[in-house]
Amino acid sequence: MIQNKNLLNVIKRLSFTLLIVIIYLAGTYIPLPFADVTRQYVQAINDTPLTLLGAFSGANYARLSIFSIGLNPLMFSMVLMQILMMTKFGGFDALSQNQVQYFMHFLTLIFTIGQAIFLVSNIDKHRDLLQDVKMVAILTAGSCLVVWLCYRNVKYGVGASAPVILTGILNNTIPNIIRNVKMIFTFDHVWLWIIGFIIFILALIFFWVAFNRAYYPLKLINPSFSSNSKQMLVPIGLNTAAMMMYMVGMAILTVPIMLSQKLSSHSIFNNWKFNITISFIMAVVLFYFFMFVSFDPKDEAKGFRNNHLYIKNIIPGKPTKKYLFKLIMIISIPGALLNALQLIVGLYGNYFLGRYAGLAIIPMNIVMITLFIGSIKDQLATLLFPYKYDRLIKEER
Repeated sequence: MIQNKNLLNVIKRLSFTLLIVIIYLAGTYIPLPFADVTRQYVQAINDTPLTLLGAFSGANYARLSIFSIGLNPLMFSMVLMQILMMTKFGGFDALSQNQVQYFMHFLTLIFTIGQAIFLVSNIDKHRDLLQDVKMVAILTAGSCLVVWLCYRNVKYGVGASAPVILTGILNNTIPNIIRNVKMIFTFDHVWLWIIGFIIFILALIFFWVAFNRAYYPLKLINPSFSSNSKQMLVPIGLNTAAMMMYMVGMAILTVPIMLSQKLSSHSIFNNWKFNITISFIMAVVLFYFFMFVSFDPKDEAKGFRNNHLYIKNIIPGKPTKKYLFKLIMIISIPGALLNALQLIVGLYGNYFLGRYAGLAIIPMNIVMITLFIGSIKDQLATLLFPYKYDRLIKEER
């Protein structure tokens, strides 16, 4: 019997998260009632990256179920709320945490209903208002349930929404890997290809784990310490915005893909070069946006000044803010470009690799799996800290 209450708390949280994952997985296999899939929708699934976009943003468009919309609307409400607060539009920055949460719930509901209506209009062959209303209600309720489960996981589980999205990614990745491994077995010198494939995957995991841990050491001086004291370091992560960039970016990109199905084939939204350009620009912009959310130059400069810290040769206050802004813009370039390129290759690899496009998806899947597992692992390490501390105290006694 487990006697340590801290370890017991971690086990309870892991069990709760496992329960949520099981509920979510089960819901993705419950078909959406009344759905009569159109050829247009099947074409969108087969010929566009809609399935991938859904998996990475907490939705599942390939398998029409009560959880098809999933967390996708939550991503929209999160980024919109961040923009409103950062720009101080309408006094949103002065709202309490509870007020922010209530408004986010309202936005999520509005986006969910809108997306449900749009999805139903693409999957129903025969227009029946009553059935359409029922499908919209079911999709909306299913998405709200998934969001609620993730909020419960924040309080009682591990990883917030990460386990749900990770489950969706694995659900999509495993069949894709199996298909591509079968294809590799048709190549000449198959075992060399298999070994090369495994080495590539391991090298990719190693690189992204290392890149996620990489940081820029911002050196600060505290005048209250002696001149011989070591400078204080503030680590600025080089890839802290990647996970949010993928999640929110994938959610946003579902809009033009769905919209393109309503427009003619000659529309600019059906031009792959235009889509690649927009996706690349959006990925870079979102990467910088979430970098500044995680490290706000204005707040950091104010904190340094209030704690009597300063950067060598930089005047406290606005000059420090401007320096930090320039610093973030420069050190974020590798992460912004790497993640944007990875996104483009994964989503639009079929335009470059043809029948081998499935191989281009695997690196992006690996990147996302690595990011989400790293996020869950970090939170788990935080939860285990009291238990490890208790063990250390007992050993010293």
